[in-house]
Amino acid sequence: MHQVKVSKVGVVGLGGIGRVHIAGWQRLGVEIHGYDELPESRAAAHDIGLTVHDDLGSLIQAVDVVDVCTPTDTHAPLALAGLRAGRPVICEKPLARTLEEADELLAAAAEAGVPLHTAQVVRFFPEYAAARAAVAAGRIGQPAVLRLTREGDMPNPHGWYHDIERSAGIIGDVMVHDIDFARWIAGDVVRVFARLMRPAGPQNGPTHAYAILTHVGGTITHLTASWARLGGPFRTSFELAGSEGLLDYATDQRPALRTAPAPLVAAAGSTFGEPFTIELAEFKAAIEGGPPARVSARDGREALAIALAALESAQTGRAIDLPVSSTPYVGSAPVAAEVASA
Repeated sequence: MHQVKVSKVGVVGLGGIGRVHIAGWQRLGVEIHGYDELPESRAAAHDIGLTVHDDLGSLIQAVDVVDVCTPTDTHAPLALAGLRAGRPVICEKPLARTLEEADELLAAAAEAGVPLHTAQVVRFFPEYAAARAAVAAGRIGQPAVLRLTREGDMPNPHGWYHDIERSAGIIGDVMVHDIDFARWIAGDVVRVFARLMRPAGPQNGPTHAYAILTHVGGTITHLTASWARLGGPFRTSFELAGSEGLLDYATDQRPALRTAPAPLVAAAGSTFGEPFTIELAEFKAAIEGGPPARVSARDGREALAIALAALESAQTGRAIDLPVSSTPYVGSAPVAAEVASA
């Protein structure tokens, strides 16, 4: 795998999440280039401290790393363009819209000998990273039942994320965060059952989803993702119950993280942008030859596989069985390095 000194980064997609990544890169002191297929987005980006390109090829040639922050259905072609040009690529979650696209990206990265990273940012929130470390250290014993929620108000009703064909809907755009976290805690998923609900959904898109995951070791995860919290603030929570104790956290509770029977000290009150900066810093270090990042492209592929199985289950009414990943769950081995940077 080639090592690259990261001094120039090209952000593709200059909308909401693209600007979050740009702010993170600015904190890391790299030179930032940007491209967006929409001329109005390119024009609006000239005043935020980056060099704006009028075409993708120009951006790729000018930078060391390509950072894809566009709608889900465009991830694969944009990431492929970067990989085939020999550039390491960071891609926002989910890695792609289909498993075939995800596998093509992994193959292209291997062929080019350059890193591919999936931006599953929940692993970088200090509360979630601290919980993972506590579970790996045996603080709750054997994980038995996980409950994870991620819910907020309705996003832009005209947005692409309401179009299931483009985004995989609320499961692919929202629930995939907690799918990845659940797999990080409890290992590979072998069965998925899910339901979609449609209260006031634009573009005929569901606004509430519920899923049950069965992990290879027997742990059960209950997932809720919602855009039906009308007028309410964005909220996430987890409850991790094991044979020896419980960890629970919610963004609207204090203390931020607690355990039973023993207390746990954890970072609290993280601001929205900080985990993205931590994530990008870790990817940057890995690209430059440092330790592997706590989330891999393979992790992104597996989270996508679970999300697509959940979508299939919701659409068919059947539980979907999944093969165990060819990359087995490695338990607590990487936890110390993962949490140190958080």
